[in-house]
Amino acid sequence: MSSLSLPAAELIAQTFACVLYGIYLVTLGIAGRLLLTTDSGRRWRRRSEIKWVMVVVSGLLFVNSTLDLVVATITLVQAFVLYTGPGGATHIFTHGSGWQTMIKSFCVPFQTLLGDGILIYRCWFLWNKSWLVIALPFLIWLTNVACTMRFLDLLAQASQGLIISSAIQPWGQAFWSMTICINIMTTSLIVGRIWIVDRQNKKYGVDTVSTYGRPRSTLSLAMRNIIESGMIYTVVSIFTLATYTIQSTLHYPASALEIHSVGITFNLILIRGAQTTRPRPDVAVSVPFHVSQTQTHATTGGGDGNDLFALSRLDKESQFAPAERT
Repeated sequence: MSSLSLPAAELIAQTFACVLYGIYLVTLGIAGRLLLTTDSGRRWRRRSEIKWVMVVVSGLLFVNSTLDLVVATITLVQAFVLYTGPGGATHIFTHGSGWQTMIKSFCVPFQTLLGDGILIYRCWFLWNKSWLVIALPFLIWLTNVACTMRFLDLLAQASQGLIISSAIQPWGQAFWSMTICINIMTTSLIVGRIWIVDRQNKKYGVDTVSTYGRPRSTLSLAMRNIIESGMIYTVVSIFTLATYTIQSTLHYPASALEIHSVGITFNLILIRGAQTTRPRPDVAVSVPFHVSQTQTHATTGGGDGNDLFALSRLDKESQFAPAERT
């Protein structure tokens, strides 16, 4: 066990949670504006223009992270202010197998499952809605759902509320290990898809070049965005798994990092993705004279940002192809 006491670990976790929640709210406000209004912000999007999957996920992430913060605050008040019995604050944290512990223990895996689920959805969407591509990540995700249910069932039966107790530790280790696997697989598949389309565009002459002569590929920016966000998520998950495995009280601050990093990275992908689709005055686009006869429309600039789910821009940029020979 770590030399850090449980009350101290809970206080540090709450400090991290409050700071990250503030950052999350800022990114949520920006992402929400992009989701619900046009790029210019002059009008609300029509219902047909709104990406409802992203809106619903954003709402669930917000409600869940807020619930976790509120319950953690209530627990701290009970431990350090209201409770005056033997054992002090430690007694509340170690014998809190009531509704507070159950809700807090539900919020973290639920937030993680949402983050993993949206990664799988993005992967499925970009690979032309191929179920074969996401078969393995999706099966692991379903296994993680079952693992979470078993984890919570054991926790409800535990005599103490510590989520690092030996009875349920293997289930927690399995959950975080599978979370890391899902993140690595889906991020690699998404980046691989973007890279393939980017190579095809360059091969067919669809290149975005700045007026200063420096190549500037929108898909390259999207690929970097996904890699950076995936690295943040993966590093935090690895840290959470490590602290959980060694049964350290640092697992509590790690869980606070995890639950809010999911929402922050989700919002950053939307924000940075939308920025890459906006037209820039210093950018010129070079496209071939002929395009495929099956092409119905194509977008070379950012347009109005009608498709806020920025990664679906692949459908637009990959439509360019050499003229069909007859």
